[in-house]
Amino acid sequence: MTQTLLGRRGLSAAALLLGAAGPAPRRIGEAVEVTGTARAERPGATRPLAPAAPLGEGDTLVTGADSRLLARLAGDIELRLGALARLLLDSVPATPRDGAGTVLRRAAGALWFSRPETAPRAPVAIVSPAALIGVRGTAFWAGEIDGRFSVLVERGEAAVSAGGRLVTLGPGFGTDIEGGVPEDPQRWAPARIARALAMVGLPR
Repeated sequence: MTQTLLGRRGLSAAALLLGAAGPAPRRIGEAVEVTGTARAERPGATRPLAPAAPLGEGDTLVTGADSRLLARLAGDIELRLGALARLLLDSVPATPRDGAGTVLRRAAGALWFSRPETAPRAPVAIVSPAALIGVRGTAFWAGEIDGRFSVLVERGEAAVSAGGRLVTLGPGFGTDIEGGVPEDPQRWAPARIARALAMVGLPR
């Protein structure tokens, strides 16, 4: 009888603990390469990232000084983060479906976003303090360079909106956010492109 009661009490305690912990975050990708230090943060929990570490919807990816992170997400999305980056994986559908899009919220640092040209064109939005980036293309860079938040498209198109103005960027063109609004698209010089891509560990 005592063993039965203890068993029931143990099961009840375990159920309470599981209930308090809540459901595990939905896995939507994994870390692929880590240079330096990187971690995933959730309310009340932080875990270091290493290759093959799972990433969940709602994770905030954070990199340290002189660090880089390469991650792959559902939808054939490749993400590269530079040093001192913060990016929230707000909404990442496991499979593309009508009306469902990926939303990433960038708080700091440089990032690179790409997906194959053959991937389903599900909507993607990158929300940043300086601008909203609507991805209609497949590869672009965003971050601070030369003292300003900027966006550069390598392949496809991206729409950059801030301060009531929207500009559309094609391959090889970028925009700087000046005075709270995006400037007219300009073709970036190779040296500037190389500096931007180096921030996220991409050679040029």
